[in-house]
Amino acid sequence: MCGRFTLRKIDDLQSRYGDTSFEPSYNLSPGQKILALTDKFQEIEWGFSPYWAEKPFNLINARLETLNEKPSFVNSNRCLIASDGWYEWEQTADKKIPYFHHLNGETFFFGGIFGGYRGKVGCAIVTTSAVESLKPIHERMPLIISKNHYKNWLNGDEVDCMDTNLSKSIIHHSVSTHVNNPMHNDPKCVFPTKEADGSDEELSE
Repeated sequence: MCGRFTLRKIDDLQSRYGDTSFEPSYNLSPGQKILALTDKFQEIEWGFSPYWAEKPFNLINARLETLNEKPSFVNSNRCLIASDGWYEWEQTADKKIPYFHHLNGETFFFGGIFGGYRGKVGCAIVTTSAVESLKPIHERMPLIISKNHYKNWLNGDEVDCMDTNLSKSIIHHSVSTHVNNPMHNDPKCVFPTKEADGSDEELSE
């Protein structure tokens, strides 16, 4: 799953898709506003509830494999969610270790779905099976959409929109448990730790 991600640079996005008041973040969490491209560039709350729900579901992820089968996502709309990295936690025998997955600051788009629930619009990040290099950390990863297929994804076309080459280029490093607190939103969230000796000490910049 994907439960936290980053969007630190938005200047290039604004020049391409329009101005926004969105504040860059090192630790975007469910329930917060995230930046998405639909028919326009807009902020949408992270947490999706189907239109027929009697109470909020606040789903944060949707599996690509069952996207067209799950009742929760029937009649949902497609969106592109801007990001430049995400966090995933590796489960070991005695603890969970957070890792930051990124492309050295390059911005990309996750596939997403959005919709209204009693007048409230929310969204979820679409996930798929992780590429082999990332599976030791977690078996799932966000669906990264190819630039050539942005329109296909938004239109709901039945084509493979995943950017396989970009997904295979993702690198990752362990970070401190500082990121575990959703209130922490600073560069310390993405600082690498000393993995060699298994410590949780951050490396200097």
